[in-house]
Amino acid sequence: MKKLFFIIALIVSVQSFAQIETDTHVFWQPGAKLTFDMFQGAAPDSAYVKKLTDLNIYHEIATGFWADLDVPKSKQGWKKGMMEKYYFCAAMEKRNSFFIVKDSTELKYAQLIWDICELATRITRGNLDQFLTMLNAGRKKPANGGASIQYMTCLNDGRQFGKEVTHALFNKVITTHNEEEYLKFRTQIDSLLLKMKDYATTGQEIQRFISNTPEEGYMHATKFQADFKGRGTIRY
Repeated sequence: MKKLFFIIALIVSVQSFAQIETDTHVFWQPGAKLTFDMFQGAAPDSAYVKKLTDLNIYHEIATGFWADLDVPKSKQGWKKGMMEKYYFCAAMEKRNSFFIVKDSTELKYAQLIWDICELATRITRGNLDQFLTMLNAGRKKPANGGASIQYMTCLNDGRQFGKEVTHALFNKVITTHNEEEYLKFRTQIDSLLLKMKDYATTGQEIQRFISNTPEEGYMHATKFQADFKGRGTIRY
């Protein structure tokens, strides 16, 4: 009986760390690792290669912070208390990612960029969750509409974090190939990923993006006004 339980537990463990990918994209999951064969693109021309190599950059990874918000389809749904559903994930586009120099150093830099993108999604979820917790404090039932109010602000903050950290990584690590600085970044990002593990991207979120289909009773929220910090409109 114990042996059977161990086998079942092992199968569940393997499935939970399975890579989720399509013909065009790979999606961040706990334990997911980039491999050389995922980089299926090529530099557009020799001038672009020269531009990168002059900066000591020898790979390019096309990462995307995907985001979506689904809302109740009908007024009746809102009145019944149906809550908005938000989805975030870090995606890597295979056909626009490539190596100029194919080695383990460039691959580990690409992995770190991808991990930073995932961390940005966790910060977004965490901030949105914190806002909704405060909003619903003391209520018998959570109020719908809160996620729509704060969605853009949290999304923009998360994306800005990812942009700034990635920019710092390029300046201090990727263009210098400074191993000491790389280890500092790697340690800090790993620490933050662990600290925010409860906000990791889920398989359910990824499947929402792959299917591009809201759950029954919901529809895709098509546009938002400027967020609370006065930043621009996001359109989908």
